[in-house]
Amino acid sequence: MAALGTFLLVSASTGAKAEEARCTLSDGAKVVCPVHTDADLKAATDAYAKESQSMGTGTAGSTYGVAPFDRLTGVGKAFSNKDKKSDIKNISGYGAASGKTELWDRVRKPTEGEGIYNQWTHNWSPTFKETLVPGADPNAGKQWYYFYCVACHGWGLQGDGPNALSVEPRPRILTKGDYMNKKSNLQLFEVIKGGGEAANLSSAMPVWGNILQDQDIWNLIAFVRAMADVGAPKTIEEYLNPKSTFKPLKDDVTALNASKSKAFAEVNGMLEGGGAIPGRAAEGALKGSGYVEGGLRKTPENVGIKAKE
Repeated sequence: MAALGTFLLVSASTGAKAEEARCTLSDGAKVVCPVHTDADLKAATDAYAKESQSMGTGTAGSTYGVAPFDRLTGVGKAFSNKDKKSDIKNISGYGAASGKTELWDRVRKPTEGEGIYNQWTHNWSPTFKETLVPGADPNAGKQWYYFYCVACHGWGLQGDGPNALSVEPRPRILTKGDYMNKKSNLQLFEVIKGGGEAANLSSAMPVWGNILQDQDIWNLIAFVRAMADVGAPKTIEEYLNPKSTFKPLKDDVTALNASKSKAFAEVNGMLEGGGAIPGRAAEGALKGSGYVEGGLRKTPENVGIKAKE
């Protein structure tokens, strides 16, 4: 998923090619690509900047992202000092008046070890008990999304990140169900791992195959699926409990069945050995496919989250 400004310069010819190809669904049908107007993106960029400034000054309130929260991390609406509740509407938890952020006030029993990172992020973002992509964990995927993808695709997958106006063609609205729900998991995997040009799309989409492991990419896809047709929330309850409309495509590739899929083997083989990913070559300079331990990732068989029936 496109992220950093250094990746955003594209040629007019590449942009035109991507504009056509990214509107192709899994069955080959063409649809109008869902994007925001430049005016909408300019407003989102300005709101993002204003909220960032407010965070630095300790001013409460949201202008970009989730209305009930401050800025993008969801913290800042409550004081660690319970005696200051009366000021909750005016001062952020980042400000000097509160002494520290209030985030851990929501955790009665902090966990230990590496799991503490998951517990921390789950306090200010949706937590999913089921997955729409068997063998993949949307809770792990959202963390990669927040780290790498927000800059272009936006906090809520709305295609309105602070870099969106610099991307040509404009980032698609990843929550648009009548578009995204008809794209296959394999299509998403290919463009994330190999970048836009690997799938004959825009070079504005970076190659993530040397940063994210295959399981990370599957987890990211699971998060995207969990956000189908989820609009901008107006309450904390809406934000923490998104309702997806995604229905898995028949015979689609998943993290759980990828190792047995001929279609996946062909795509992944092209990405690994066809020069799509820097460092990959026929002689095997680097290898990134399959499962690699680390980063809190689990094998598809052990993700610890059941598939939604």
